[in-house]
Amino acid sequence: MYVSSLDRPWSETPFLFQGFEVLSQHDIDELIRLTRHVYIMVPDENIVLTRLASDHANNITTTGRINTTDYGIRVSAPDEVTRVQASHEDVARIVSEVELLLKETKTLDLKAIEEPVRYMVESVVRNPDAYLWLTRIRRFDSFLYKDSLSAAVWGTALGRQLGLPEDDLQVLAMGCMLMDIGKLSLPSELLHKTTRLGHDEWALMKTHVEHGIKTLEADPNCHPAVLEIVRTHHERYNGSGYPAGLRGSQIPLFGQIAGIVDQYVAITTPRPFSRPLSASVAEQMLYEQKNRLFDEGLVECFIQTLGAYPTGSLIEISTGEVGIVIAQNPSLHLRPDVVLLLDPQKKPYGDYALVSLANYSNGGVPVTIKKSLHDGAYGLNIEAISL
Repeated sequence: MYVSSLDRPWSETPFLFQGFEVLSQHDIDELIRLTRHVYIMVPDENIVLTRLASDHANNITTTGRINTTDYGIRVSAPDEVTRVQASHEDVARIVSEVELLLKETKTLDLKAIEEPVRYMVESVVRNPDAYLWLTRIRRFDSFLYKDSLSAAVWGTALGRQLGLPEDDLQVLAMGCMLMDIGKLSLPSELLHKTTRLGHDEWALMKTHVEHGIKTLEADPNCHPAVLEIVRTHHERYNGSGYPAGLRGSQIPLFGQIAGIVDQYVAITTPRPFSRPLSASVAEQMLYEQKNRLFDEGLVECFIQTLGAYPTGSLIEISTGEVGIVIAQNPSLHLRPDVVLLLDPQKKPYGDYALVSLANYSNGGVPVTIKKSLHDGAYGLNIEAISL
């Protein structure tokens, strides 16, 4: 079974991630020792996201920034992919070079990052699907680099959904990209450890926030809101986060956005030591954590941003075929555009066909999505797919 939540703050336990699969009796014994009860996930095909009545008002941090802009889709996803492939490679290269630059110069030149990030934000504003798609299939040498770029893109996409001004999206993208930069100051063996962290190791892991702030404060060009994101992206709505134990509206809006995005990316991106979750499980987990770990309004807005089947996620359809979502259909959220990878017998297609589930049928019967799949299902590695 998959444990999605505990009855106590995760930061008080030695578990490596917020959410993990129970694989041994030792895991069960640890849960018995540390908790009275836990929350578990059901299989993908049994998940139904239903809006429940809430005892809370709209809890998104009060700010005049939200809903100032209605962006809309300004260009098709395929056209935008063609348009921004080069700039996406520039951003990916810079993300991969940050560690080397820090080791060589001991400082980070944020001016060198601003222009590529601006191109990324402009692309997400036109159509989020292009950068989401390109980031999902791009292979990185380290999951830390992939996380950085993925968090920046999803953070920008959520800010866009909230209607934040474009200048704010620029700051949000930069902050989400750099929020875990302090981890580059930690021992590599700690970051790549495959077993549960001990008490001292967990305490050391949490110092990445302090290291990140110190690194960014050395650059006089660092926007105060970027520092705010780094400082608060591990704070949690119920006060169970770190380093300050802030709760509710004490956590700034950008820090709350970064926290949600950080968790989603961490549990859906492949790691050398854990299997990623499917989009359905990840969304359900976030939904269960609203008004406990995250603001209810922000969680629901992020789920709207993701869509029922996020761009770049694997899905199985009612014909038995398997595909990857390449673009959303704004008017039909359950019928995105999909590239078909496997036939009904789960054999690879020689040529990948792009279909829109809005009009794809089988013998006159409309084809629907059966379930979402985790990266690696049926032997499919998303980064290894060449389209």
